[in-house]
Amino acid sequence: MTEGDATQRHPKFATSVFGHESAEREFLQAFNSDRLHHAWLITGPKGIGKATLAWRIAKFLVTAPKAEAGAGLFGEELPQEATSLEVSSENTDVQRVLSGGHAGISVAERTENEKTGKMRSDIVIDDVRKLTSFYTQTSSDGGWRVAIVDAADELNVNAANALLKLLEEPPAKSILLLLAHSPGKLLPTIRSRCRTLKLKALSEESVKAVLVSQFPAMPPEELSALAKLSGGAPGKAIEMADLGGVELYRQIASQLVRLPRLNTPDIHQLATRLAAPKADAEYHLFVEMFLGWLERLVRQTASNMPTEDIMQGESAEMARISSMSRLDSWLDLWEKMGRLVARADAVNLDRKQVIVNLFTSVASLARG
Repeated sequence: MTEGDATQRHPKFATSVFGHESAEREFLQAFNSDRLHHAWLITGPKGIGKATLAWRIAKFLVTAPKAEAGAGLFGEELPQEATSLEVSSENTDVQRVLSGGHAGISVAERTENEKTGKMRSDIVIDDVRKLTSFYTQTSSDGGWRVAIVDAADELNVNAANALLKLLEEPPAKSILLLLAHSPGKLLPTIRSRCRTLKLKALSEESVKAVLVSQFPAMPPEELSALAKLSGGAPGKAIEMADLGGVELYRQIASQLVRLPRLNTPDIHQLATRLAAPKADAEYHLFVEMFLGWLERLVRQTASNMPTEDIMQGESAEMARISSMSRLDSWLDLWEKMGRLVARADAVNLDRKQVIVNLFTSVASLARG
């Protein structure tokens, strides 16, 4: 994928929000009834389409196209209700949004740490202060001012408190769109001041349809694997496809189904590749897939029901492996691995050693 392709995949370029039409209708009903809440919390799993919906709302509001007028009872002109968030890409305001130069939209997100040159793990107070400054400015055309926080559950304590002040004293004709993968992490006072739009996971067939639109030549078996791995989140499925996620999952699963044995040379080769400085995204995808595999094993063991295979024969191998130890031991290992990965990111542990430890820890438990 080229850098240009990646840029065009930004949510602000999306022309539709597949599978979430009911959320759009709910927002439009509020807009048409002139009871538009000043803050909206858009929730759902990562990659489900929250940012896409937020940018569609933003483009709809800042363009504020005047709909065709009809005749009232006494001949006065009455505006027609908006029936869609869709706005023509030829609209001048939309062009400004796409170029990143529209003064009516501001975004708070994780930024680069100037000292380390790496992305911060959370949104800091300076990022929220930019929104405060943005809201104090008067719109030149009297239009809407839209702020997007992507994602609100990444706010640190100080940033969350600063955002709360914005929610308590919202400026006129302004709207705040908060995206949250895990809304339970937000301050209750923030959640209580927002109206929620909850986006649900898409069906496997719907995710496949999105993938086909992006990757027309993708083989059916790869489409199916990505749809299952993504958990119904089309954005995550696309990200996995860009990173070679199916092949990476095959490498993980081919090692795990061998348990309690391991192919140590292959594991070290994989760990060396994923620990490279330029493989940051692939490393985090590996961690997500590895922990996801173990979570599926725990769920299958607890329910005594086979999970759906991503690779052929997986659920049968999971049943064989899970019988090698007790359910509480597998659950404890899964939780410990999650803490290890979080600690590795926090204190910058050697990623190669982390990967090797994940495999050897599972093998050790499987050997009893």
